[in-house]
Order: sequence, then structure tokens, then C-alpha cells
Amino acid sequence: MHEVRQLADDHRSRDCVPLCGRICAKCVGRLHRELRALLELYEESDQALTRATPHLRERVSGSRSTVGIVLDDNAVALRAQVADVLAQWARLVVDERRDRAPRPREPRMDSLVRFLRQQLPWLAGHPAAIDFDEEVAELLTAFGKLFGPGQVRRFPLGSCLEPGCDGALHGVMSAGGGRVPSHVTCDAGHALPPHQWMRVADRLKGEAA
Repeated sequence: MHEVRQLADDHRSRDCVPLCGRICAKCVGRLHRELRALLELYEESDQALTRATPHLRERVSGSRSTVGIVLDDNAVALRAQVADVLAQWARLVVDERRDRAPRPREPRMDSLVRFLRQQLPWLAGHPAAIDFDEEVAELLTAFGKLFGPGQVRRFPLGSCLEPGCDGALHGVMSAGGGRVPSHVTCDAGHALPPHQWMRVADRLKGEAA
């Protein structure tokens, strides 16, 4: 245990696993936060699916033509990669833990992230733990390249507006500035459309009064 304390505060699992035989508690905590950040960036990438200045293109098919928004191929590819990587790790956990780790109820990103965060104590002792840590880091780096410099920040917005939902709403926006969130979701995965954001703002004003 004393050897772990000699590691730098920003060490990765490749440093602590040879000493501990598993990912240390500090790295488990970091992975817990990084998986949450990965989910927030995945949700943020909804806005990157269409380029900052949407371009329209005309596609001619026979005598008919259609016009559509050009999707950002990098954002589409990265979102698919994130979903595939996390699904593979979730599948590994389910296959190896069998009845001790029920399969995620839905193949949605928030369900996969929630499942993997719950399984981190077990993953920390898995022979492929370092690979898991490094793949999460690679996905975060890829999102950094997609969004460019800066980070996103998450802030609470009270209880969810969805009937029967006891989840907490949160907004996500660039940490570099801006006054309007890119999206608003709750812990249960409900997305709040922009036309309802004013209801949340009015409610917060009333609670603060």
C-alpha cells in the first residue's frame, strides 16, 4: 500500500496495476468521473452532428431531388465508436459475471455508462483493466479533437419535468463561455426540448425568490 502513495497524483492504471495487482482506488474514482464526462461529451456531440454552419446539398435521383442537412462524418463515426467500445466492455462483464451482473436494460449510452460505472470495482481487478482505462482515455481524447480546445461544464436545474420521473435535470454548456446550454437532460435519460427550457428557468426564479 505504501508503494501506491509514491505514485504521482495524475498516474494512470498502467502505473498502479503492476504495484497493486489491480487498478487502485484513486484510478477507480478517476474512471468513474471520466465515464460520466464521456457520457456528457457524447450527449454534447448531438450538436456536432450538424456542422456549425449547416450546409444544404441537393441530391438528384432520377427526376426527383431532395435537400437535406449534411452530417458531420467525424461526429457520426466517433459516436458509433463510443457506443461500440462501451457495448463491448459491457458484454465482457455480462459474459464473465453471468447472473451476478444483469445485462443493461437498454442499449442506450446512459444505460451503458451507468452499468460500467457500477461494475468498476470488478473491472478494476480484471486482467484487461489497463486496456479499459486506456480505451476510455482515447475516447475522451477523440472528443477533445472533435470539439477543439475547451471543456464542457454541467450544472443542476432541479427536478425533471417528465410526469412520474424523479430524476434531476442538468444542463451542459461549454466551459469557455456562453449563456445557453447545448442540451438539457435528466439522470433517467429524458431530454428536455429547447421550447421547455423557459419553464425550467421560470421555476428556478420562483424557487430563488
